[in-house]
Amino acid sequence: MNTELRAEVTLPDPLVIAHRGASAIAPENTAAAIREAIRLGAKVIEFDVRVTSDGELVLFHDKELDRVVGRPGTIEASAWEAVQTFDVGTWFTGGKFAGEKVLRFDDAIRLCLEGGATPLIEHKTGSAKSYAAVIEKLGVGDRVIVQSFDWDFLTEFKEVMPGVLIGALGSKELTSNHLSDLKTLSPDWVGWNFNDLKDSDIPRLRVLGATVVLWTVNNPDIAISRVSAGVDGIITDVPDVITGALKR
Repeated sequence: MNTELRAEVTLPDPLVIAHRGASAIAPENTAAAIREAIRLGAKVIEFDVRVTSDGELVLFHDKELDRVVGRPGTIEASAWEAVQTFDVGTWFTGGKFAGEKVLRFDDAIRLCLEGGATPLIEHKTGSAKSYAAVIEKLGVGDRVIVQSFDWDFLTEFKEVMPGVLIGALGSKELTSNHLSDLKTLSPDWVGWNFNDLKDSDIPRLRVLGATVVLWTVNNPDIAISRVSAGVDGIITDVPDVITGALKR
């Protein structure tokens, strides 16, 4: 594994990524989840980003608001003035985090970096130019990774900000078409569903020169087995548990 991918992004080996922050002990994609991940020692923190109806980039995973916010609708159909009033903490573990607010994209980046962690930014919606504008304004293009299931988005983002690390996400069987597209895209990072990526697929991704990670693994035995088979990292809801297992 190339632990120094580019510039200031230096990754431990094996790599453990906190999925939506420490999402097993705090509500996902919130400041609380990011702070908990930092407290647990996570060096890379993944979070999901969507765009509001008036162009604000914010942290939110689901297409619909109901599970987390408890009301119908979407982030994309909501203005930032409304989104910033949403309570995204009450749903989690009996309301212990009641009052937690939706976090803006730029604030999430700052929070990760201030805690010594690399932001792993997962694009859900929004244009490549809008993501690039925030990253450029913060001056952190050499300290973040941008990933997406939308490889067309990654192609455009790479054209807008060629110096930023990009990660291609995928699932289901790794086909020759996938490999051809990945060769064209030339991502620094490939993240695949752990249920779908076979051990025999790892060498096929290795030739691309990309760091290979699996999502989302919460079972320590599975994490140990897959790292032993050659993957570089694990995306997990329980970064402290997986880190401890891999150290053993």
